[in-house]
Amino acid sequence: VKQLWGDGDHTAEIDDMMAEQEAIRGEKAKSVCDLFRDKAVRWQLITLFLVSSCMQLIGINVVYFYAYNVFIKAGIPPAQIHYVSLGVGITEILTTVLCGFLIERAGRKTLLWKSYTVMALALGLLTVTLSLQDSFFWVPYCSVALIFIFIMSFGIGPAGVLCSLPTEIFIQSYRPAAYVFNGATNWIQLFILGLLFPFIVMLLGPFCFLIFIAVLVISAVLIYLFLPETKGKSTSEITEEFKTRRFKKKCHQTVEKNATEEKTFCT
Repeated sequence: VKQLWGDGDHTAEIDDMMAEQEAIRGEKAKSVCDLFRDKAVRWQLITLFLVSSCMQLIGINVVYFYAYNVFIKAGIPPAQIHYVSLGVGITEILTTVLCGFLIERAGRKTLLWKSYTVMALALGLLTVTLSLQDSFFWVPYCSVALIFIFIMSFGIGPAGVLCSLPTEIFIQSYRPAAYVFNGATNWIQLFILGLLFPFIVMLLGPFCFLIFIAVLVISAVLIYLFLPETKGKSTSEITEEFKTRRFKKKCHQTVEKNATEEKTFCT
């Protein structure tokens, strides 16, 4: 630990590791089937599916698809387009690195839902500017700015947060299966989107962004309401919080007729 994190007091981290080790009690790594069958991790699985699905369904690849036409309309010479595209890629890398510095300050949940909100606004405005890009000379420049804003929000939010999320919300015995599920979900959805996207563009044109805006808004609301904040919490604490959400019971007190004993029922 000192070799990884440097000198200092790492007692709290060691205690978290020992507590997690005690919680799993030497259990072997679970399979993907075990991950689906175990109701105790059902909310973690739903949360991981929601966040990983957004990686492909929020429109990041669609923005890259439209970027070339937007740059041409903005007056950038075709010979220089590849430099601008390189700048877009570098922007995503730099913002992902920036996420590493912000994630412990702002928190995972905050970065996710706020990034999704900004991305939804950027896509909404981009839909408008793409529809009006032949009307005014300055509109294509707005489209270029919106593309960079969208890419920056993607790097600061989901691109950086999703890497660590399976580690934080699953205990050690479930992590290998969670990573397998996350990777399979990601690539399957990318495959489906690659098949359907050309037909979506043919039917809707620039208004295809409306689908991704809906996904972003729904994801932001669900993450804000249901995803627990993992900042500053051990894996055991996060697991207990998910269990509380899963097994929370509503109790009410009733008094039976002709009885003096007050009873509490849980549903």
